[in-house]
Amino acid sequence: MTRPVRVASGDSQIAQTLDRGLAVLELLATVGGGLTVSEIAAALGIHRTVAYRLLGTLERRTLVQRSADGRYRPGGGLLRLSAGVGDELRTVAVPHLQALQAETDETVHLAVRTGTEILFLESFESSRPLRVASRVGRTMPAHATSVGKALLATLTDLEVRALYPKGRLELVGPSTCRTVTDLLEDLSAVRHRGYARSDQESEHDVGSVGVVVRDRDGRSRAAISIAAPTTRLTGRVVADLAEAARATAVAIGAAL
Repeated sequence: MTRPVRVASGDSQIAQTLDRGLAVLELLATVGGGLTVSEIAAALGIHRTVAYRLLGTLERRTLVQRSADGRYRPGGGLLRLSAGVGDELRTVAVPHLQALQAETDETVHLAVRTGTEILFLESFESSRPLRVASRVGRTMPAHATSVGKALLATLTDLEVRALYPKGRLELVGPSTCRTVTDLLEDLSAVRHRGYARSDQESEHDVGSVGVVVRDRDGRSRAAISIAAPTTRLTGRVVADLAEAARATAVAIGAAL
């Protein structure tokens, strides 16, 4: 875990508070499932009261969020702060995503991962009356989406286990993976076939295929997905959509 925060004696109180706040964010970004105030205080070597005050400030700024069980996780504000880093990615990806949407007439998404969460950077909706809505600006648990699983599949099993040390996963949709063991089996299949699937794992009656976007140096930069009502994701359709997504991901990556 993160080492206790040590601040040089000459640093101001403001610098110390800022340093501790950043340490909290770094800790939460590396631990899946969230942490309690006591666990955060112990990990950083600070008093529980100090941790509580830091978390209160971060929560007001939406940089962390507290779940019903009292655990803290990275908040949407933190992920949105990182969105500016994706400006080049979006600029490159948008025309390819628009072309993919026109080719398939299904909703396409572009997303990036931070810890156990993903942030949707771009979406282009299907023109069909029954369609999956845009998710731009939304965050979701990575294990419950095809874009998230496509990105998690680029990690080793040990790295995935480190993200989810408690072994249990949040239930998001009716078919979400509930354990890390199940997730690792799914990720193994993703690596084998070259794309991820989500079948009612994030929303009822919604499915998708997702593929990772790698730049010219082979680094995973993002993932794209094609999402549709599950009634349309049958038989050969899934394989065809996956192939279209893969071709688009290659085209985007070649320009990064």
